[in-house]
Amino acid sequence: MKIKWYKKVIGARTIKTGLATFLTALFCLSLNLNPIFAILSAVVTIEPTVKASIHKGYKRLPATVMGAFIAVVSTYFFGDESAIAYGLTATLTIVLCIRFNLHPGILVATLTALAMIPDIHDDYMFNFFSRLLTAIIGLVTAGLVNFMVLPPKYYEQIEALIASSERQIYYLFDERMKELLIGHFQSAKSDKLVDQLHTCNTRIEELLGYQRDELKYHKSKNRSDDWMRLRKLTNRAHENRLLLTHLSNIIYLPQDAMIVFTDKEKEAVINISQSVDQIYQCGTFKPKRQSASTLKNSVKGLNEFDINQIKSHTIYEILLIYRILLLRYRVK
Repeated sequence: MKIKWYKKVIGARTIKTGLATFLTALFCLSLNLNPIFAILSAVVTIEPTVKASIHKGYKRLPATVMGAFIAVVSTYFFGDESAIAYGLTATLTIVLCIRFNLHPGILVATLTALAMIPDIHDDYMFNFFSRLLTAIIGLVTAGLVNFMVLPPKYYEQIEALIASSERQIYYLFDERMKELLIGHFQSAKSDKLVDQLHTCNTRIEELLGYQRDELKYHKSKNRSDDWMRLRKLTNRAHENRLLLTHLSNIIYLPQDAMIVFTDKEKEAVINISQSVDQIYQCGTFKPKRQSASTLKNSVKGLNEFDINQIKSHTIYEILLIYRILLLRYRVK
């Protein structure tokens, strides 16, 4: 599916932030209220998912009320030109937000409270309730915009990341096999590549969680199709994570690791690694049954608790990766 043109220029979340800011300012100005505090609340409320917006908004509103109250009280006792008022307001707002488990609201509550102080003067009650009203306007407006406008769809992004990670996994497997065959058991290059793959996998899991949350809040005619699509992507991502786990076990070997392959074993490893590396060119995985049998027979003759322990471990991991790919690309 082609990415819509506007997403290449400006992201959907940026568009929603701009729209929420405009509507929030419009509402506040029509009520003769200072829009800056409402806008601040709106901007930080636009989250990657509706669930996140609601959850964090639920935390930010009481935190903002608390911060506004602390600002009013501090100004009442120390005045709006006292450094103590600013320091005390910031400190107490942060401490109380932490105390009442309102962590998502710490930033917006603290900034709102500090920005209030210069304008409070003697209008304590008016400033407190006006800040409360503007915070509600900002939170509600941003929440509605995030729910109704351009609902997030992460499918294409997830698919692209999964495809990229698979290419890297297959490439890294082939490269790692070459390293092992020449006795290069410790490799900074492989370490770096596998770390990048773990980071990519974490991002994929995060986006899958976002999309799962979105489907729970949005109902559509094609909802069952969306869930099916998400399930397939989730299964594929989990399978890749399993591949990455076995590949990591081949890369992170002990410092004193030593493996000596026979000529037949080397030939078998080369055949399998080449077949893996060619998956993206061929579009499928060509089984190397004779090579797999050679490695299976080899590992049967090894004692897992002597000097061949690392060799046995490595061959097991190669065979597990082979098995996963065999099942993934089997003819249905």
